[in-house]
Amino acid sequence: MPALEFTGYTVEEQRYQRNKKFKTTGRPLDLKPRLTVTTALDGDTINVLLGVHVGTLAHDPFAVVVQLQGEFLYHASQDRAGLGVDTLIRNNAVAILYPYVRALVSNLTNASNDYPALILPTIDVTQVLKEQTQSAKTAD
Repeated sequence: MPALEFTGYTVEEQRYQRNKKFKTTGRPLDLKPRLTVTTALDGDTINVLLGVHVGTLAHDPFAVVVQLQGEFLYHASQDRAGLGVDTLIRNNAVAILYPYVRALVSNLTNASNDYPALILPTIDVTQVLKEQTQSAKTAD
């Protein structure tokens, strides 16, 4: 049995908003996903809320928001490397949920029938979250 057991996820939010005022410029779109992560611990149960926001109605043809809540069980006796629950959430739980978010964003944007499906890149989620945190601190 692994130290971190994924028991499933639920879709908390999925939203697509079309920007009716957007004018096509012929330039490629630069839609960078912004990730948010919130965690809650209840004994050995860990709930991780992973959100992805893509685009803004101020500058882009659409805005997409997807949020998933994943549930995990932490088995401390199986954590032989001594990583701890925080490291397992940061490095593993979010990485487990990200492919589900990618699929939902692709399906949602494809169903809009305005633009081709947006396929989010595969990323090192831990690194992206670290960079976003550093950028936010620099902006303050």
